[in-house]
Amino acid sequence: MTDFYESNNDIFSLLPVQIYRHNLEGNLIYSPLHWHRSIEVTVNLTGNIRFNSGSSHFDMKESDWILINSCELHSCSYVSLEDHFTGISFIISNPFVEKWVGKNLFFRNPGIKHVTDEIRHIALDVYNLDEEDKEYPFLLMSKTYALLGIIAKYCISSDDTSHVGMNSSDITMQLTDYIEAHYREDLSVESVSGYFKYSPTYFSRLFKESLGVTFHSYLNFVRASHAAEQLSSGKTNLTDCAFDNGFPNVKSFINTFKKLYGCTPGSFLNSKQG
Repeated sequence: MTDFYESNNDIFSLLPVQIYRHNLEGNLIYSPLHWHRSIEVTVNLTGNIRFNSGSSHFDMKESDWILINSCELHSCSYVSLEDHFTGISFIISNPFVEKWVGKNLFFRNPGIKHVTDEIRHIALDVYNLDEEDKEYPFLLMSKTYALLGIIAKYCISSDDTSHVGMNSSDITMQLTDYIEAHYREDLSVESVSGYFKYSPTYFSRLFKESLGVTFHSYLNFVRASHAAEQLSSGKTNLTDCAFDNGFPNVKSFINTFKKLYGCTPGSFLNSKQG
């Protein structure tokens, strides 16, 4: 999934939607923390997958689905190494969503059974489409409009406090770019707010409003994500991996990694070496 889950994955060709079909096993069910301006709908057709969104995680089973808003931080991983995951992700251009549904909206899964059934039906239809078929673009757009119709009718949140990331892509990019460049260093709210010439209090509030998580939570997300990439090579040890990725000690590394990925980094490393 890593090739799909890249920051700012917002490049579209002729169609305002990108489709990614997933059929993965075990430790291949993984993507690093990222965000994009597009709207994402991922549907679990069979198996299990854990999505991390903001400071929460969701263990998705068959027929579950998640809606990721524009500029919303998220990642995913397996729940256990025995897992498999078959699913599909719709990445829908944010300007396209704004044109047909509206601007500055926050979307959510309403938890309504018939909505889940309709979205699963659309997901299965698109999953089984033949991309070589001359009619594929028309069939895909037909299903995309049907999906947007459901989102517009049932999935718009009326909670104004939920509007994380709206109208904040520029500052989001500045903040995430800086942390990406310096996550190995001894970063603090004070040092980073000083770089951006903000007071620590204002910076903390701006960060939470822009990215939906606290500064320290996001920093740990980034460090753990890079650590997971390093562990995936199978050619490192936990101590080196912890310090290479900015963790102050191995205990902090283990606790953070287990919270985000549902297993210790040692188990993750063993799975890659095996």
